[in-house]
Amino acid sequence: MNGCFGIWRGEKNAGRSEVRVGHFHPPHEGITKSLAHMPPHEGRIFYFLSFNILPIKNLFVKQRISQSIQILACVVLWSSFHGPPQVHSQTEINSGIQPLLELDGQSIQSFIPTSIKPLILSNDIEDFLRTLEHEPPDWTQLQHPNMTEQSEHLFQFNRERDKARSGTYALMEQPIAFLWAGILRQYLPEYEGFSLALGPELTHSSWGIIRFKPINLPDYLVAIPSRALRKKLLSRQKQGEQLEIIVVCIGTLAPDESLIYAFSHDDHKDGMILPVVSIDNMMYFLKTP
Repeated sequence: MNGCFGIWRGEKNAGRSEVRVGHFHPPHEGITKSLAHMPPHEGRIFYFLSFNILPIKNLFVKQRISQSIQILACVVLWSSFHGPPQVHSQTEINSGIQPLLELDGQSIQSFIPTSIKPLILSNDIEDFLRTLEHEPPDWTQLQHPNMTEQSEHLFQFNRERDKARSGTYALMEQPIAFLWAGILRQYLPEYEGFSLALGPELTHSSWGIIRFKPINLPDYLVAIPSRALRKKLLSRQKQGEQLEIIVVCIGTLAPDESLIYAFSHDDHKDGMILPVVSIDNMMYFLKTP
């Protein structure tokens, strides 16, 4: 849009860059790239001004516009230094940076605090679903040879279940723990730990296939082993071994859409339930060979 100016607000958080756009001008690729190459300082806010003024014959009007832009630039720059910092809390950062633990013959459940309900075994998951949903869906009624019709059946069924679930506040606020799979990736000397790659675990049950869907995962996922264990892991990694871990995700069900009923992408006849969990904390355990 010609003849107008815009304010771009860029934020550098957790190593990720984001340019949030004002109302007057589209984002600028050059600014986005410049911000992406800045070092990751938590909560640093950057402001940019851009203006493109059409030729104005009236000198007085042109001077007034120029003065207005200068004043606005001062206000924006002042607010960028003196405004309240928008940073991730230390808890949010630390929730993904955790020690890498060894089970040493103990069960994972023994490490989970008693205030958190473990949903690890299929029986535990089924009991929790029965309390929350009362009965499993009739998957045959939701199936349809026409994919469009099947999607419509699933959409209506999910909406009905969401509505029926709206009064179960106690269960919705109950912290739960579930498992995902993980792999140790790059060693990060600044943390003395490893970055992680995560993937879902599938649990087969009488209700269908259960696949937990985490949301609000921490930006940093780092597993920090003990010094003795770190030396062994680095040696194994150097030999090309893939280092697998067990990831315990801890959180509460998302309030608006706690469960999603669907069909598996691998086999469209297999019903799948995806509990949607907002993550508050993580635990990492080395998987024994």
